[in-house]
Amino acid sequence: MKNKFLLCMVILLCTISSTHAQNFTKGSITTLDNSLHEGRISIDYKTQKVVLKKNLKATTYSFDKIKSIVLGNLSLDKQNIDNTNYFVSAIESGKGTLYKINEKQYLITVDNGKNAVIDLQDSNAKIPGTLAVLFEDCNTIRDLLNAEDNFNEAALQKIITTYNSCSYSAYAPTEREVKNANTHNTDQASFYIGLGGGLNSVSFFESSDTESLAAGQFTIGVIASPSFFGPIQGNLFVTLEGNVSLSGDNDFGNTDAPVSFSVNTFRALLGLEYQFNKTGKIKPFIGVSGGVTSDSFEGNVDGLAFDISGGNPIVAPRIGARFALPNKKNIGVSLTYIAEYENNLSFPAGDIIVPLIVNSEYFTLGVNYYF
Repeated sequence: MKNKFLLCMVILLCTISSTHAQNFTKGSITTLDNSLHEGRISIDYKTQKVVLKKNLKATTYSFDKIKSIVLGNLSLDKQNIDNTNYFVSAIESGKGTLYKINEKQYLITVDNGKNAVIDLQDSNAKIPGTLAVLFEDCNTIRDLLNAEDNFNEAALQKIITTYNSCSYSAYAPTEREVKNANTHNTDQASFYIGLGGGLNSVSFFESSDTESLAAGQFTIGVIASPSFFGPIQGNLFVTLEGNVSLSGDNDFGNTDAPVSFSVNTFRALLGLEYQFNKTGKIKPFIGVSGGVTSDSFEGNVDGLAFDISGGNPIVAPRIGARFALPNKKNIGVSLTYIAEYENNLSFPAGDIIVPLIVNSEYFTLGVNYYF
């Protein structure tokens, strides 16, 4: 008996808990046979059912058994929209009609067959987009939607009234949208690849005596002018590139001991370029980049073989010009100077460590294709 009593209490508590979890409002239901039932009412659109609570008794009605509902002072009639039943109160009618479902939800229908439920608890960023789709044949209303920052019943009624008196037409951007589009331009960006050749002026240790080493270069990169640059967008660009410089084996005569090596150089550079005449076919530019280099040396000093690597931060100013092509791409020519930097190297040869300090200074002429 005790266990049965506890079981009944659990069932009763669960029933009461589930009933209280719903939002009940004092009102009445009129069924299809015109019977009036009063009590506290909750409408569940997910299950298409209405719960009437009276004297601790809960009665459930399906939507198809109900003719109308009164919630407080709000009278709701049944409307079937796209095979879905709603209990609503009409606020504004015309080509677009505004119905009130409850204090937070509204139903909008349009003669073209579109409809949507507007929940005022949604973010103000979502509601304008939903309404713009509903009212796509009214261009002028979008400025009103974008300017509204407090969507409530009065705001929705104003929007419906505006729509119903609109001069309907196919979609076209409004003057304000055109202005905003121009203000918030998309970023300008291009990838580029290039080939080049140059000379590396090489000296050793503290000597000022240099000798040139020819090298070929391959470049890949991206260049962009973000929209937040404002009026200088299209003039000022950010560049990010990587390049590889390869030189053949060379015998140097500007050092005390015989030295011979080849060098492969890998660089990563981030920089700025300022382009003149941004709307012309010929666009001169100046720029400067900074980054790091990794140099791999393979050769020998006085017959002692080595294969060693070094690296250093570098600065690379450049000048050049880009030329507009008929396919709306560009080809560019540039001269880049990499200021002198030092590789302080050493390598083992038996029981001794052989020092090798190599100073490098580059001049490179390159051709890039921007796409």
